[in-house]
Amino acid sequence: MRSFLAAVLFCLAAGGIARAGDGVPALDQLPAGRWVMIHQQQPEDAVAFLRQKHGGSAFDSKRGRLVLFGSDTHSRDDWTNSPLIFDLESLSWSRLYPDDERRSYRVSADGLPVAGPNGTHPWAMHTYGAVTYDPAADALVVASLPKHMEPGRFTNALAAVWPEVRRHPTWILDLASGRWRALDAAPVHFFPRATAFDPKRGRTLGLRGDGVHGLSLAEGRWRRLGDGGLLGWGNNVAYDAGNDTLVAFGSHKWGNEVVVFEPSAGRAQVRTTPGLRPPGAKYPPMAYHPGLGRTVVLVDRHPDPDKKSRRTARAETWLYDAAADAWTQVEGAELPFGVAMNYNLEYDPGRDLLLLVADPPGEAVAVWALKL
Repeated sequence: MRSFLAAVLFCLAAGGIARAGDGVPALDQLPAGRWVMIHQQQPEDAVAFLRQKHGGSAFDSKRGRLVLFGSDTHSRDDWTNSPLIFDLESLSWSRLYPDDERRSYRVSADGLPVAGPNGTHPWAMHTYGAVTYDPAADALVVASLPKHMEPGRFTNALAAVWPEVRRHPTWILDLASGRWRALDAAPVHFFPRATAFDPKRGRTLGLRGDGVHGLSLAEGRWRRLGDGGLLGWGNNVAYDAGNDTLVAFGSHKWGNEVVVFEPSAGRAQVRTTPGLRPPGAKYPPMAYHPGLGRTVVLVDRHPDPDKKSRRTARAETWLYDAAADAWTQVEGAELPFGVAMNYNLEYDPGRDLLLLVADPPGEAVAVWALKL
């Protein structure tokens, strides 16, 4: 291993990028303001997978782990329905259980879509950003549904069982036991949108066209909290705990407007945001950084906006200040490729790091870290 100084010099010489296996320093010694690749899948790894761009993520702060859940499905054979876990101590991936065979997909006596040998797992599904960690319950909240697996859309693989489904529930994964349960209450789905955790009130929040909805697992039900809409679909959200505000950015129309929801006021509004703004985005990675009091957003800059390509784009790192309604760019914190649809940016409070799961074009899945 190179010395820490050598690793820093390598990082700077590489235009702000260091790669696993090139003398990257320990996680507590990472150079500030530069993305560092801390792991990339290798052929000999026990667990390898394709990144599911329609899947979401959360950070298990109790155990210091990244958790991915969600699948691209459509007509592909890769129906990933096991959570994928990246351990920051061992820098390695694991699966909670083997992905269930398609023949195990069925409908329970209660009319719920289930999979696995014992019918205890959810179906593979697009989750987008609707995967949230609830630290009070030590549980993962998945508020989506396998909408694109409806027969006649992309695949007819589930045509025989789909009509039997009576409810696509909100799924809860107890991280201590590794067991799933379906929430008994009426579900609220955030397809194709996102959710975030409000630590002040202990609930998961999400913004939809019909309003902002919140779920307290202690109460066990979703509640509509205020008006929503304003951005359309294709956005991501983060909860700005410092300003007690849900921040949403991006849309299917490649917008660069910010929408905020203030729980104390019960309303959502589009911010005017004068001055500097990032390029427009769709499905952008987002996370709140409590040390900075800013929402971090990765936004692709395309040299030709009419020909968007991950190979020619560069992902820039931007910070949104909700109190000042202002953007700043983190100069030098770029990735040498576009991230495109990506809901896999999380903040690790124990290590004070931003973590991103991405797949550089033509390369294996990698985990990147940024210290700000």
